[in-house]
Amino acid sequence: MFPWTIHPKNIDKGCSKPVTLAAPHSEEQLNKIFDRFDSNGDGHLSWEELRSAYTILGMSFPGLRALKALRVADENRDGYISRKEFIKLTRKNPRK
Repeated sequence: MFPWTIHPKNIDKGCSKPVTLAAPHSEEQLNKIFDRFDSNGDGHLSWEELRSAYTILGMSFPGLRALKALRVADENRDGYISRKEFIKLTRKNPRK
């Protein structure tokens, strides 16, 4: 066997409690996050603002992530994520 093979007998040894997700953000916190990245203050997040946000957060491929965010969150297909769409997106369960 290879040394990196997981052996079932070792799975439970030294494992701490399962990691729990952080509590959901309040609507006030989400509004502050939205305002931080809405650089021109128009109440919408453009591709450029999303790309900048992903860059600030240190994410790889910020332009592609911005495109995907628009594809997922922009319900009315106007090319922007509104505050309402942003809050709705953050309330979705990513595990579903």
